[in-house]
Amino acid sequence: MAVGRKLKLKKNATVLAGIRTKTLSYSGESIDLTSDEDLGKRLLDADAAQEQIDISFDGIAKDATLRDLVLGSSSKLLEDITLEFPVITSGNTAATLAGDFRLTGYEEGGTYNDAITFSGTLESSGDWTYTPEAAP
Repeated sequence: MAVGRKLKLKKNATVLAGIRTKTLSYSGESIDLTSDEDLGKRLLDADAAQEQIDISFDGIAKDATLRDLVLGSSSKLLEDITLEFPVITSGNTAATLAGDFRLTGYEEGGTYNDAITFSGTLESSGDWTYTPEAAP
């Protein structure tokens, strides 16, 4: 069984601290090739017009890494982002998704007597590399 806490979001091979939930969303915009000759049946091209991956995350602030990225730098394009998946099968190496992502949203808040929380969104920029689990 895969446990969610083993799904790691990393920058430059360092786990981003305090993240509790991670969500991966893939979107591939279709190219509609339908014409009158298709007798009312939709025909889609095998390629996508545009593909993108979005990663949303939230958690408890344990350090200032994410805040510093948001408030301290002019570029929100983060290079070397990796999402490391937990080993699900009998593989001995985890699957990974790696690429450049733009930080498009960040929220931070804290109630009077509780921990500071945050949430954010990353959107893919350019190519990404998916490496599946390696078999033993």
